[in-house]
Amino acid sequence: MSHPPDLQLLVPARAENVAVVRHAFGGLADALELPDQLAADIKLAVTEACTNVVLHAYADDEGPLEVDASILDDEIVVVVRDHGAGIHPRPDSPGLGLGLPLIATLSQSLELEGGSADAPTEVRMTFGLTNGSAAA
Repeated sequence: MSHPPDLQLLVPARAENVAVVRHAFGGLADALELPDQLAADIKLAVTEACTNVVLHAYADDEGPLEVDASILDDEIVVVVRDHGAGIHPRPDSPGLGLGLPLIATLSQSLELEGGSADAPTEVRMTFGLTNGSAAA
């Protein structure tokens, strides 16, 4: 994207900061006057992506959780980024493993990038702003 994000957050990847991010997206949804269901879908998907960072990215350490949102003509693109271990299967996972499938269901598109020593892990979600529905 050529322009800076419309919303940009950088917080430590701690559980309490997931609520901070969710609240920021609630404010963004209010400012954009998004339909309630679309706002709920975006907040839930972003919450799931941020929770994945908190639970999986940094093992027992703490690192940054970055969230960007860009409003384009008829969509909002949200990127949740970390500089941790990347996305890998984890048999000892503390979660149920439903986060990414849920995000895929709630969003118009989902892309996963990076996750190597050279590149941060990015979860890129796109939500349609037309017809009031993200998952068309």
